[in-house]
Amino acid sequence: MSAAPERVGLVLACEGMGDCLFAMAVIRKLRRSSSYTFDLFTHHPALFAACPYVESARPIDDPALATYPHRTVRLFELDKLPHWKMDTFDFISIPLGLGQLSFREKQLEYFPREPDQAERFDVVLNTSMTWATRSWPIESWQRLADALLARGLSVAVVGKDVASAADKLQKRSPPLAGGVRNLVNTLSLDQTYFTIAKAGVLVSGQNGLSVLAGATDTHVVVLGLSIEWCKRAIYRHEDPHYKATYVSGACEVYCGHDATCPLPENRGELRCVPGYEAVEAAVLRALVFPA
Repeated sequence: MSAAPERVGLVLACEGMGDCLFAMAVIRKLRRSSSYTFDLFTHHPALFAACPYVESARPIDDPALATYPHRTVRLFELDKLPHWKMDTFDFISIPLGLGQLSFREKQLEYFPREPDQAERFDVVLNTSMTWATRSWPIESWQRLADALLARGLSVAVVGKDVASAADKLQKRSPPLAGGVRNLVNTLSLDQTYFTIAKAGVLVSGQNGLSVLAGATDTHVVVLGLSIEWCKRAIYRHEDPHYKATYVSGACEVYCGHDATCPLPENRGELRCVPGYEAVEAAVLRALVFPA
């Protein structure tokens, strides 16, 4: 009789949900290219609760990790490669000896457990507010919602307010006024996924929900903000442009949460944050409306 497959503990140290979703494709390749089985330790075990590529998904602070009887491998190490200069898939895969993933291997996936109970909206917005260089002004979100409502479209806001220990930051998704359906903090992750999957268009920054949308067939308008879009590209059907529109500002510097991001002369906005008109035009094109 053959021996049982070797069990390996995967320690996925990233706190961001989007980074963890990018790791799903790397774990898939690990599972398919080896005879190992995997236990995952992560900040987001719920993301992997139904994942077929791991045997279990546990919190990263699970005491079992300290006494895990098999060998462990870390999947997200900030001191190995310059995270901000790389495609996140490759940032995770290259230190593991897997090399760069092909476009086909970069297909995003998510595995919900709950039955679909979501409503359908023409446009779903994720108004995520974090650092100034990673946030679109709330006034612009409201203006966009008003413009869409004026065209007779249904609009909803999704997201979750969460305290980030690693970033020492309260991340918020503010609700909007008027006829917008505010679903912030009311949906589970599965129902958020289903809501995005049913939408005509999702508009979001470069964050976890834009990555989650990559596991659906919904058109995504991604606000590039302070990271070059190609470093966080959504791959579906081996194409980073399939039903994805990236709207960037006029700066390709990775600013993160640094308030010293270069400013235009005599203007108050950050270069990396796209202007309102460019975003509205992209959303209307995605909806097949004339801009």
